[in-house]
Amino acid sequence: MQELFNNNPTEKLFHKDVMVAVKDHKFGVEAITLVKVIDSLSCDVVAKDNKGFVSYRVALDKSTKFPHFHRILDIKGQKLESPYQWRAGL
Repeated sequence: MQELFNNNPTEKLFHKDVMVAVKDHKFGVEAITLVKVIDSLSCDVVAKDNKGFVSYRVALDKSTKFPHFHRILDIKGQKLESPYQWRAGL
């Protein structure tokens, strides 16, 4: 995810469909604040940007041919807006 947030994704870590989808998108992520494992092939990544916190649902593809035995297959993002989620001053 750090490669993606640095606007420098490579095909060794990302599926080609993800590469096409983010080709013209520029991320402004300041920090990854949480990685939550959902199961062996998906996780949530919470990141902070200048507008607040965003949660990314990440689907993984598993194979021994990938550098980390996984690569990112799909990413879906949504802004965190619920009052029980991130709030300043807590």
